[in-house]
Amino acid sequence: MPTLPAMVARPSWRVVSLGAAMLLLLTTCGGTSAERSSSLAAQPLAADRGGTEAPPTTTEAGSVLPDIQAPGTRIEPTGDALDTDATGDEQPRRAPAPRQVVSPNPLSDEVELFEPDLIVRSADGKNVSQGDIDGAQYATGVRELSASTTDEEGAAHDLELMAVEPTGFRPVTPEVTAQSPEVWQRLDEGDVLVRHDVAHELGLELGETMVLEGEGGRMTVRIGALAANGAPPFADVIVPFEVAAMLGAPGLNALVVSAADDPEAVADGLEDLGEVEIIRPPEPERTTSKPTSGPVELEPFTYTSRGDGTIAVHGDWVERNIVPVDIPGMGTTRCHRAMVPQLYAALQEIIDEGLYNHFKPEQFGGCWVPRHILWNPDRGLSMHAWGLAIDFNVQDNWFGEEPQMDPRIVAIFEKWGFEWGGHWSTPDGMHFELERFVEVP
Repeated sequence: MPTLPAMVARPSWRVVSLGAAMLLLLTTCGGTSAERSSSLAAQPLAADRGGTEAPPTTTEAGSVLPDIQAPGTRIEPTGDALDTDATGDEQPRRAPAPRQVVSPNPLSDEVELFEPDLIVRSADGKNVSQGDIDGAQYATGVRELSASTTDEEGAAHDLELMAVEPTGFRPVTPEVTAQSPEVWQRLDEGDVLVRHDVAHELGLELGETMVLEGEGGRMTVRIGALAANGAPPFADVIVPFEVAAMLGAPGLNALVVSAADDPEAVADGLEDLGEVEIIRPPEPERTTSKPTSGPVELEPFTYTSRGDGTIAVHGDWVERNIVPVDIPGMGTTRCHRAMVPQLYAALQEIIDEGLYNHFKPEQFGGCWVPRHILWNPDRGLSMHAWGLAIDFNVQDNWFGEEPQMDPRIVAIFEKWGFEWGGHWSTPDGMHFELERFVEVP
């Protein structure tokens, strides 16, 4: 019989020279995929993984595949070459997995950050010039390109991609992503990074493969992380340069620049290079103090929307309010401290009534996730952003589908002040959120 812990513990809780940046671009980002492969250390990787995988790592940056050996990127030709499978049906032929390029130096745990101020796009679409940029403190070369994919229903979607070199692009991404080395390890090993809202819209899951089709080819790539890439976002999907080259878009066609002081002044000096876009960061917003009903007020917080469905919470609000919570048989999650007594009261009664085995540990969805409702940046904040909601039996209770939650469990949660998402007009059967505060003996 699972037991609940007696108490909840409180958690203990920019300059690189432009010349060096340009040298990095010329030595690691330029040229063809084959040229880059010859200049970096390479190691063979298995084409497929067998056995049981460890569960994904979830950070504030998003979900990331565990540190396991990744398969090589698989390429599908766009021509008519077909193979016949065991059933006699013709299927697109896939080339053998290529050797994987890996950075010669290990990725650091932390990096110096630079605020991205400008994007300079080549006027003719060719490689951008690497000349002097007055007033800039950092720059990294990228490749912007377009591709298409299909969702789980077979509908086609156009995507904006950006090819980057991990160590060069990492310093201009949001801090929560930049300081998560596991995200960049996945990209370095050939996986792609997908925005949270894009993954939600297309029904993409971490670790799944997705097909990208560009002007020069069609590829199957693996989703190595769900992560914010900029505020506002730089692209829907971040990919390695090798992927862009295989899709028919090799080389660089843009620069992301961090200006030392005056972005407008730096932009005026870059017009000869091509089109210059000044990046306007989103304005901070502040919550109310009453996300629940009743007289109880909670400490509000200031946040910035990253434009991909996630938010960045400012200051030390998280340290003061979000605490680790042990869920029997499901590990440790993090929730708002004000919710914990009622959550434990509900779980204890579920245990006492012999209903706890209705929860499936492998389908536990956690509690605090700093995001908008449905990962949609145009909607309000989710109660998960407050740490005042928790999800159980996720795969059995997908949003919009008929809930499968035991009604006795629902009744217990409601008794202890929770609202069940399964009663909503569009049901969310996995979801329980704190609606009101009740006294816990």
